[in-house]
Amino acid sequence: MNLKKTFCLLCSSAIIITLAGCSKNDSTVTPIGDGSGTALTTTATTQATQLGEIGEKSEMADVEIKINKIYRSEFTGTQKGHLSNVVFLDVTVSNNTDNKLDANMLTSFEFEVNGKLHDSATLLAISSAKKQFGNDVNLFSDAIEPGESQTGCIPAELPETFNKITLKFLPLGGVRNGRDVSKAIVYTFTENDLEDIAKPESSENTDAE
Repeated sequence: MNLKKTFCLLCSSAIIITLAGCSKNDSTVTPIGDGSGTALTTTATTQATQLGEIGEKSEMADVEIKINKIYRSEFTGTQKGHLSNVVFLDVTVSNNTDNKLDANMLTSFEFEVNGKLHDSATLLAISSAKKQFGNDVNLFSDAIEPGESQTGCIPAELPETFNKITLKFLPLGGVRNGRDVSKAIVYTFTENDLEDIAKPESSENTDAE
């Protein structure tokens, strides 16, 4: 009987010690609202992207942009065995910063097709823009001076058919400024947002030759 009592006492002591150890939990996670300052905080990474709309003016980092229209041209090609189509963006960019601004197709505009980055800045896109609008078309090749606004063309070679395209405008120069895509004005459009534009007659004659 004494042995049984001794065993019970030992078990009770073990339980007490275990509970005491649990009460000294080293975890620093505390409920929201606890002002102790010892809580483990997790910071959610949020992108500073801004949604833009075709035909509406958007502004980020003292740069204003307005995509006036998106045209589907009659210039076609192929990319990786798939039919492609050249699209023209009629864009106005205003530089309200104190520095020169790059706003051309190579440094500041990125296209994603159905969620994947797409190589849109092609020679076909550039040559098609010149055939459509003339050799003097503004492709934003020169930097935009502080306080200056320019309206020009962003040509892009894109798949002939697609579900959704995402366009990211990087207002501070994109590639030349670290390509911080978290600071981008983002546009999305479908085929229904494209306005057809016919080839000029001079271009059709050149193609025939």
